[in-house]
Amino acid sequence: MKILCFLPNYIGDILMTTPAIRVIKRKIPYAEVLVVLKPELKLLLEDNPNIDGMILKLSRYFVIKNVVNFKPDYVLLFRTTFFNSFVSFLSKPKFSVGVNEEMSSFLLSLTINKDITRPYRSECVMIVEKLFDFLKLDKKDMFSEVKKLDFYGIDFEEVKKSVEKKLLELDIFDKKLIIISPCSSRETKMLTLKQYIALISALIEKLNRDYYIVLVGALDNIEFINKILSSFRSERIVSLVGKTNLKELGYLFKLSSLVITPDSGPAYISEAVGAKTLIFFTSTLPQKYGPYPQNVRLVYSALSCSPCYKKKCKGIYCIKNFPIDRLIKVALDFVMQ
Repeated sequence: MKILCFLPNYIGDILMTTPAIRVIKRKIPYAEVLVVLKPELKLLLEDNPNIDGMILKLSRYFVIKNVVNFKPDYVLLFRTTFFNSFVSFLSKPKFSVGVNEEMSSFLLSLTINKDITRPYRSECVMIVEKLFDFLKLDKKDMFSEVKKLDFYGIDFEEVKKSVEKKLLELDIFDKKLIIISPCSSRETKMLTLKQYIALISALIEKLNRDYYIVLVGALDNIEFINKILSSFRSERIVSLVGKTNLKELGYLFKLSSLVITPDSGPAYISEAVGAKTLIFFTSTLPQKYGPYPQNVRLVYSALSCSPCYKKKCKGIYCIKNFPIDRLIKVALDFVMQ
């Protein structure tokens, strides 16, 4: 039996599909499961034992050719687009299912209704549930594991050694680390420079000198993160911006005393590796991306205009009115537990 899964394009969303993929392998261990995803995100899944192979989105032609050649029996769209639906249709599966959007209902065997408030990881399991209905398989306990995200390979020896070398070079190998990932692909998810300075200043002031603040992010974020760094003269704040791949970032999080991040990919990497994780939400809804395990804390203050999921906003009221004092208190309380 061949099952093909079209995955979303973001780190956190991909990790949130892993409970659904785990359910497939648990119920149908003999199935050959392939996923379609962006090549830069393959590190998230390449060591996942529930996945037998990947089709990388190197080009549309490449995806079409490899999906059709795979000849899947069943196709699950964890990200429903017209292109994904069309490729699914071309592969002539026995059954295909996704969300009812972008004309998918004309190209797939079955669609579920679109609901922007529905938790995404539960939506993925719902899609698997429709496959199990078609196959007449037992659906018992399908939603029992949605809190657990999978990220394999962070404990490989080469990953550990690489991260430990970087920490030694910064002379913080034996320190307690608070990792802050300030940035996001959407500016409406980030706090302002002033707010980040207030957060870091409070952490440095309130915590003892064994704690070091480590800023992480992609090289695209370096200008903003350098502005944060330049606001401090303390040796207790350092940067690993652009210096870790996704697996190394996961291991770094696992070593930390606390990870603080907006609702973005690093939040779900941190959650997946079992680190203490403090996620703050501005323009997005926490319930959409849960449920969360016990070692995750959330800070969110809804406004009349939220959630909006906008990439840009002139008013950014959710950021201007964000309860930074509450974020600081939760962070200090959480790290000391």
